[in-house]
Amino acid sequence: MVQDKKQAILKGVLKLVNRVGFYHISMKMVAEEAGVAAGTIYLYFKGKEELINELYTMIVSEFNESVLGAYDQDSPIKEVYRAMMSRAVLFYLNNKDYFSFIEQYTYAPFLFKENQEQNFMLLLPLYKMMRAGKKQKMIKNLPDAVLLSMVHGPMNTMLKMHFARKTDLTKATVQNKFYNACWEAIAAHN
Repeated sequence: MVQDKKQAILKGVLKLVNRVGFYHISMKMVAEEAGVAAGTIYLYFKGKEELINELYTMIVSEFNESVLGAYDQDSPIKEVYRAMMSRAVLFYLNNKDYFSFIEQYTYAPFLFKENQEQNFMLLLPLYKMMRAGKKQKMIKNLPDAVLLSMVHGPMNTMLKMHFARKTDLTKATVQNKFYNACWEAIAAHN
């Protein structure tokens, strides 16, 4: 019962943030969306920032669990890259609200001053794969941030285009072209 109320509150915040944005939600609105008394929220969270940060942490944890499940250090790095990218895209295709929330959260630095490490954690699976690829000389020896921008940035753009119905990331041909283009951007060419 306790966990149900906490989950209802987190789901309520997720819906509200995606509907009206961080700045416009109040604890009263959260309570109404979650179907709990306003005071109940304070049994679990000190305030709006803690609530939003916990929601972010929950999403990062689910994302990493999904994407890191494809990390196999014994497989060729290109296969690992493909599997991880597929899982990342599928995660967001199945959780559009999570994608929208992460997009807003990333650009609202006042909310995660104490949560900077969590922001890095969202990208940990990709960093891990890229570092392994650099060691194997399969991925260009560029700074992690540069490599990440060549994979994560296009993924975000493709997801936005998918959700805006400008492309269809559920089609295997679109996915293949996208994954191959990103791979070509980061692959070391011998």
